[in-house]
Amino acid sequence: MKKSPVFRAFLLILGCLCCSIATNWIMIPNGLAAPGITGISMTIEHFTGINYALIYYAITILILIVTWMTLGKKDASNIIILSILYPMVLWVLSFVDVQIIFEEKLIALAAFGVLYGVGIGIPYRIGFSYGGDDTVAKILKKTIWKSTELKKIYYFEEIIILLFMMLAFSLDQLAYAFAGQLIYVNSMNYIVFNLGPKLYDVQMIGKDMEKIEDFVINKIHKSVTIYSDAMGGYSREPKVQMSCVCNSREYVQLREFIKEGNYECFIKVLPLIHVFGNNRDFHRLDDENIE
Repeated sequence: MKKSPVFRAFLLILGCLCCSIATNWIMIPNGLAAPGITGISMTIEHFTGINYALIYYAITILILIVTWMTLGKKDASNIIILSILYPMVLWVLSFVDVQIIFEEKLIALAAFGVLYGVGIGIPYRIGFSYGGDDTVAKILKKTIWKSTELKKIYYFEEIIILLFMMLAFSLDQLAYAFAGQLIYVNSMNYIVFNLGPKLYDVQMIGKDMEKIEDFVINKIHKSVTIYSDAMGGYSREPKVQMSCVCNSREYVQLREFIKEGNYECFIKVLPLIHVFGNNRDFHRLDDENIE
């Protein structure tokens, strides 16, 4: 079932709040720095005195324009909302005097990285992007380094940003920034790829499989793949092999249907890591996992 516009708006605002709180209330009070567009913005603020959130706004709008010109309307439409919403929330919360200070800087770094990664991962999971350095990496891959892996471009880009940040931050702050990057990228990838329904490849082999096929398609609303040329190794009789990908709740329903109908079939269930496709439980084909 597709998420309602109101719930999607709530998730977008929640993601922006997580990132803004991580930046304004944890990172800055604890003397940390962050790479990416935030790091560039803070470095420019160091020399100009302009609020870094406003600089972030300008950079994201520029990225939005370049994205529209290079990657097309679809990619641009995915970042336009957060290109406007996130800098606004970031700027507003920069005036709220809340400081979450930890005695150990590594604990502060972990708290920032996890919360920031969650804030980025939530919108990504529903198809939106902040239009930050990950989008710049996609632009570079599209226009310059077409045969290079996206994650390699991404990390090269981060190294350039860290070198630029040396103009305003100490080596200790940059080291923490790099470590924070590793934490938040892994946190983001966990939200995007590992949360949500657990998926299974259910493989069934039997003779009369029409009713099971009908249940899979019309009751749990999943597609099914049928191999009609299977043969039992022991009985040497022709069999029908069928497989479908479903979540844990749907698998239980399917198992109970087979049990109650007393259908004789061999069932093998395999847990899956990632599934890409058009179903609501699957990831989109253009999801990128930056590790």
